[in-house]
Amino acid sequence: MAAALIPAVLAPLHAAQAAEAPKKEFEYVTLGDFTVNLPAASRRMSYVVVSVTLETQAAQTQQFKDLSPRLKQAVLQRLMAMSERQELRPGRTDPTTLRDNLFDSLARIQEEGLKDVVITRLIHS
Repeated sequence: MAAALIPAVLAPLHAAQAAEAPKKEFEYVTLGDFTVNLPAASRRMSYVVVSVTLETQAAQTQQFKDLSPRLKQAVLQRLMAMSERQELRPGRTDPTTLRDNLFDSLARIQEEGLKDVVITRLIHS
């Protein structure tokens, strides 16, 4: 009979611990990999791969997920524009400028709740 009382006694304790657990203030939304061709003077093709993740306020995370097709389009358009301006070349790509450019493009679509743009991968070929 004592064994039957243990779950009943522990249940309020678990509920109290769950209530005390801090809620996440920020969450991450992965937009994925973007591959953009780079202009080349030679016949050899070159490209850049950029992986983008958004850091969002937890309360707005679902909005960013719902807007992900438009957000992906904005990232791709900005990367293509940067490629045409020769800003994504190996040795010339400034990660801070890349991040700032992407942040500006994404903030035009959904500024509220966007904390940061995280570049998780940057590969040139």
